Amino acid sequence: MTMSEIISWFLTNPFIAFIALVGIVVFVHELGHFLAGVWMNIAIEEFSLGFGPTAWSFKKGRTEYKICWLPLGGYVRFFGQESGEAIPPELEGRALNTAPVYKRSIISVAGPFANFVLSLIVMIILSNVGLPQPAPVVSVMPEGVARKAGLQTGDKIISIAGQEVRSWSDINRIVSARPELPTTFEVARGEKTVSLEMTPAREMSETLFGEPLPVGRIGVSQFFETPQVVLAPQDSELKRAGLKTGDTILQANGVKVHALHDVEHVALAGAVSLVVERPTAVSVESLSAATGSKKQQIFNQTLTLQTERALSPEEWSATVRSTDMTIKSFEALNKGDRKIPSREAWQSCGLRPGDTIFAWNGVPSLHGPVELSFGLQKLLRGNDAGPANLQWQVMNIDDNKMRSLDCNIPRRAALDQLGRNQWVVDLPLSFISRGVAVAPVIIRSSSFSVSLKDGFAATWQQATTILTALKKLFSGAVPLSNLGGPIAIARVAGDAAEGGLLLFVLTISWMSLNIGLFNLLPLPALDGGHLFLQGVEAAYGKPLPMGVQLAVQRLGVAILLGLIVLVFFNDILRLFRS
Repeated sequence: MTMSEIISWFLTNPFIAFIALVGIVVFVHELGHFLAGVWMNIAIEEFSLGFGPTAWSFKKGRTEYKICWLPLGGYVRFFGQESGEAIPPELEGRALNTAPVYKRSIISVAGPFANFVLSLIVMIILSNVGLPQPAPVVSVMPEGVARKAGLQTGDKIISIAGQEVRSWSDINRIVSARPELPTTFEVARGEKTVSLEMTPAREMSETLFGEPLPVGRIGVSQFFETPQVVLAPQDSELKRAGLKTGDTILQANGVKVHALHDVEHVALAGAVSLVVERPTAVSVESLSAATGSKKQQIFNQTLTLQTERALSPEEWSATVRSTDMTIKSFEALNKGDRKIPSREAWQSCGLRPGDTIFAWNGVPSLHGPVELSFGLQKLLRGNDAGPANLQWQVMNIDDNKMRSLDCNIPRRAALDQLGRNQWVVDLPLSFISRGVAVAPVIIRSSSFSVSLKDGFAATWQQATTILTALKKLFSGAVPLSNLGGPIAIARVAGDAAEGGLLLFVLTISWMSLNIGLFNLLPLPALDGGHLFLQGVEAAYGKPLPMGVQLAVQRLGVAILLGLIVLVFFNDILRLFRS
């Protein structure tokens, strides 16, 4: 196990990840205040990570350095920080309350500035190291602009409208910005480069903050089907060649098969020789073991099969499915779970483990649960509270009989990411296989000088998103229920750590910017509130009256306490909802 793997494993624990994430961000923030105080020759009484009882401490000179048991923040306490505080004679001229306003302002802004520097350094490092991104290899959906234009599953997009494409995010970004605009796509297909013309369809979507946004769509996804097949009961060229439900295709015309589309390309071009691995028995349990430890016991036959002619696209789509569309089981739900009525409705209409979905509402299910999920979301989410009527065409692997199901599934009330009410239809089940991942590409800057530019651009983009979110929060466009506290941060930290060390480091950048920008808000008890009061003092040439300062401090404490109560309430509410 490498050091990176050990660190990632260690940080996977949400509590440990939370301590690490908050500890790094808060330490840098308070270090900014501390170093500014040293630079301004202001005496420092305490430097603390965390609040509450002291867990560990030591003293150097007049400053006590300590770590406290509650890892929810930290602070630097300067001599003379409290109004009316008595200052030892030897510290005259070094107390915060007697320091010039420009020194106090530098100390106030230094904490958020240190967070900005941390985020920038992280993004520069990541720009040099490189971040894994989904490769720009597409799976083409049966209905859409891309298929009509001739784009094929497995094609790698090189450029769009003259813009270089390096990752999947580039495809999404460029295509989304070109609704109803004729667009040229340069595509790598095997050893060839193909140029295609298509016009992205215009669809209405939303920004991160719920604002309507027209976007371009061409009908592609990142999902690739597992080459473990289910065959429809009707006669077909593949069935005559000897292919059976449960077979995993290993080779097509001597070329190793990674995903089902590899076979499709060869089978549509001419006669094909297939090497398949066949289980001794076909069942949900045996097919689910295709990638498990029992595979060698179940898949112990290897055969070579030969078709006599090429398949037509219609024959392929009508007769072949991947086990990615074969139901393994329904979710085991706890008593009182809100998905239970949906699960019971699916079971009552006849859907059962072993069923392979061949079509729903007349649409062939060619590309797995991802396509099915997109279709269901588009069709079923909204303000309609009535049951959803869905027609399914399924075949069970136990009897090889095609059945038509007419299902009325109840909707349940839910909230979207902006706290808006909507009605959703649940599909509480799992499938036998989960598709094939395409190897990611590593996106890194071409040189250190370029990484400086890329790192700054990435940091600026993050800051812009956070500032927009804060603006929407205060305007009411984003509900206060979106605010998260320690539990939400712990969940984010744990999820990021599970995604690997690079994702966790990227999350540090986001969290550091969040802390820095939030602290600059002109609210009492925050750094921005101190800066505001110091600006007022600079404008009037003298400090505010002591009574006003005390009133502002009390207001700041009240606001912070209210904020703490709110975020804890939101966290607990999310736990109950989940």
